[in-house]
Amino acid sequence: MSRASLWSSKTMTLALVIALACQSSIAQGHGAAGDWTRVQDLAVDTAISVRTKAGAKYHGALVSVTADSIVIDSEETIISGRIVRRREFKRETVREIRLVKPVTSVLAGAGIGAGIGAGVGVGIDAGAKVNGYRVQLALLMAAAGAAIGAAFAVHAPFIKGRKIYVAS
Repeated sequence: MSRASLWSSKTMTLALVIALACQSSIAQGHGAAGDWTRVQDLAVDTAISVRTKAGAKYHGALVSVTADSIVIDSEETIISGRIVRRREFKRETVREIRLVKPVTSVLAGAGIGAGIGAGVGVGIDAGAKVNGYRVQLALLMAAAGAAIGAAFAVHAPFIKGRKIYVAS
């Protein structure tokens, strides 16, 4: 298989993975998204994202829900790394609550990273030799890119799940 057809094959595979991962987000209905009881029906530890009316966005695990507030353990970035903070949001400050698809985000992140890594590897592979043997740099770079992409997606899931609540 030539490099061009191999690259084309990988690109098409990546596009298919991303399209399938995003399919449920595109097809989702809005139904009764303004109904707070849908939030109250969520199980503890459900992965969700909360967007406030001020525009801030948090994602984490659901801790509890009452008639007028929601509490999550939010994973946040700080200067020295990451921290989990317990956040409580009053119902009147919440604009939107969505389910988060962490596994789908990690798979898509790994796919995107692998595609970028393979592209970089193909670009510099022509002259790479170690001890007289040609190194398959595209494969090594794809693996490294997949790991990096998955690591980013673990902490910042980007595949949106269905809307649970939207303020009216």
